Amino acid sequence: MKLAYLFHWNEGPESGVFKKICAQVNEWRKLGNEVKLFIFTNRSINDWHLHCDQIEVVMQQYDGWRSRLSQFRMLVAQIEQWSPDAIYHRFDLYYPYLNRLLRKFPSVLEINSNDLTEMKSILGVRYWYHRLTRTRALKVSKGFVFVTKELAEKRHYSRYVKSKIVIGNGIDLEKYPHTESTKNGPTKLVFIGSAGQIWHGIDKIILLAESEPSWKFDMIGTENVMKKSPPNMTFHGKLTKDQYQPILQQADIAIGTLALHRKNMKEASPLKVREYLAYGIPVIVGYQDTDFHDSPPFILELPNESDNIVPHLDKIREFSMYWTGKRVPRESVQHLDTKQKEAIRIAYMKSIAEKR
Repeated sequence: MKLAYLFHWNEGPESGVFKKICAQVNEWRKLGNEVKLFIFTNRSINDWHLHCDQIEVVMQQYDGWRSRLSQFRMLVAQIEQWSPDAIYHRFDLYYPYLNRLLRKFPSVLEINSNDLTEMKSILGVRYWYHRLTRTRALKVSKGFVFVTKELAEKRHYSRYVKSKIVIGNGIDLEKYPHTESTKNGPTKLVFIGSAGQIWHGIDKIILLAESEPSWKFDMIGTENVMKKSPPNMTFHGKLTKDQYQPILQQADIAIGTLALHRKNMKEASPLKVREYLAYGIPVIVGYQDTDFHDSPPFILELPNESDNIVPHLDKIREFSMYWTGKRVPRESVQHLDTKQKEAIRIAYMKSIAEKR
């Protein structure tokens, strides 16, 4: 099959999302498909292709709102000229000509979040524009890939769904060395996130650090949201994989999202948690993970509520004490591997393309 992957992305090729997409499309190619990435971005970067091995990349750059419409139209024209058998689109903000494109070719939307709840936290013109236009893409798509079961059941999605499948986020395990845990010094905890995401629960991690002054906390990719932070916390800011990998390899425990309730969500399959587990690091989270409904011993699932740290400190201490110096067996997370997940995704896309 000729598969076009269309997405709007402004965080550059070093981001976790772009790494995920590259891992996906490389597996598609290995499965015998011809794949091309079509990127709509405001970043003046021209080396996206260097991060995706042998995948051809078409980048269409825009500069502010004035050029968005014309530049997106140019990108759509390039996809139409290539004439794929199917389009895979990471659902985002609607642009004119998108519905025509998704109607013209068999299309599958990937749904990664509760868009209405997430954008409502922003409000303003962007939220209302999205609310008024989102259905134009949802109505014309033939297939849907949801990253969680919870999202697949949301009424504001399900009312438009003709066909769907749930595939949690995966990771290319071969690119992440399974490391041995160190047993020296204080218990080390690590968190990877992005600035400005209130559902990460940075304030809760600060509360945990204040409660456990002998532990060390490394915060990667985010900023201190409080005026003060305890001395056992280090905010490293945005780092590349090569820069943060040594920190992860020294960590005893990793921390996932702790405040998903702020997005009115209960379930997730975050890329950062898959990265932690790929390194073999046990994880503390505050939600139900799509790929782990059996409550494995290496994931401590705290209640998804506002007060989920102080009432559960004993449980957190017990979990950390048990797992310090230990690693999660690779065979326990093998089902997260991109190879397994993309074989399922390709089979689904083929079924959608055959309905053309």
